[in-house]
Amino acid sequence: MIEYTDTIDLEDFTVSKRPSIKEQDRMRLWVRSGGRCAICNKYLLDLVYDVSIGEMAHVVGWSKAKKSPRGDADLPLDERNTVENLVLLCADHHKIVDTKALLEEFTIERLIKHKIEHEQRIHHLTSLKIDSESIVLRMLGGIRGANVEVSKEHARHVVFNSEQKYAMFLNSFDKHGIEIDLNTLPDPEDAWDAYWSIGKGIIDKSLIPLGQGVNKGEVRHLSVFALSRIPLLIYLGYKLDDKIPTSIYQKHRGEEETWLWSDKELIETFEARRLSTIASNNVALILSLSGTIDLPSLPPEITESCNIYEIRPLVTIPNRNIFRNKASYENFTKSYHQFLSQLEIDHKGCKTIHLFPAIPVSGAISCGRGLMRDAHPGITIYDFTEKAYKPTITINIYETN
Repeated sequence: MIEYTDTIDLEDFTVSKRPSIKEQDRMRLWVRSGGRCAICNKYLLDLVYDVSIGEMAHVVGWSKAKKSPRGDADLPLDERNTVENLVLLCADHHKIVDTKALLEEFTIERLIKHKIEHEQRIHHLTSLKIDSESIVLRMLGGIRGANVEVSKEHARHVVFNSEQKYAMFLNSFDKHGIEIDLNTLPDPEDAWDAYWSIGKGIIDKSLIPLGQGVNKGEVRHLSVFALSRIPLLIYLGYKLDDKIPTSIYQKHRGEEETWLWSDKELIETFEARRLSTIASNNVALILSLSGTIDLPSLPPEITESCNIYEIRPLVTIPNRNIFRNKASYENFTKSYHQFLSQLEIDHKGCKTIHLFPAIPVSGAISCGRGLMRDAHPGITIYDFTEKAYKPTITINIYETN
């Protein structure tokens, strides 16, 4: 660290140099900070030259001189060089926080907040055991006109704040973890059957590293961030190993776009109801959650040959923000499982459910993941195109027939 030896005129006395920081306080600060900048999280050891590039900054300036940043505070002088008044920063942020023009922005309160939050985070992360890791899976694309990303940094933030786990990214072609890139898919209206077939193939291939990680014992928890067309999301859920604990996240739009669930939003409940009855074991299920699907919009061959059921919110009108609270997502998943269980009683001979989903992405993944391969019927998933619903992907059919 740089030692300042200039003579400094204080308001009421003069010193020849700044008192040195005790070695004990230096060590405690570096350990508490994990060797990273408390503001930008930059690693403060140069890996090429193996030298420290971190700087210990004072929250309250070390003297009461007019040029000492935040030095006019009431903190006694003999307490200003202790670890409680020091924050570890990179050189850039040290200069920024001590710049005269920015002192109103980088107040004592703000620097203390940076220091406490950073040191608490480092303490928590370094306390995590190996079972506190969560492997991140991201599937994006396949939505016309949409360009959505989930950065590694945001994924880490969401996993940590939601599950108190550390986000891990299995090595892949781009070192960013398990990524399913569907952006290269053609327009489904140009080649309907090929679109879904190619999408399934990409998902299957991309999940190979996950299967290998599970077999090696490297995957004990999975965090899923996905945004694509609903049938592909349901297929993803179906292909995920239901023996691995999995957290599924939902993208939320508003003033701030985030994948974090909010426990402050309304908790929704759901009900399953029968819309039409015929003397048959053929079943169609409408999921009216993010929007409403009316009976007249279904293909005539469905309305004429199937018992039609619907799962919808019990109180709220279906809308795109129906799953802002994780408890709402969990309540839907419970209602969906209950419907499948009741189906075994009411329509024991049912071989295939015709599914018409208007549902948030997390619910779509849950629909596929909730299938019991030895007990539940197959599911043919429909999607809307050119003013009509058409079949896309059928899952679970081979195990039931």
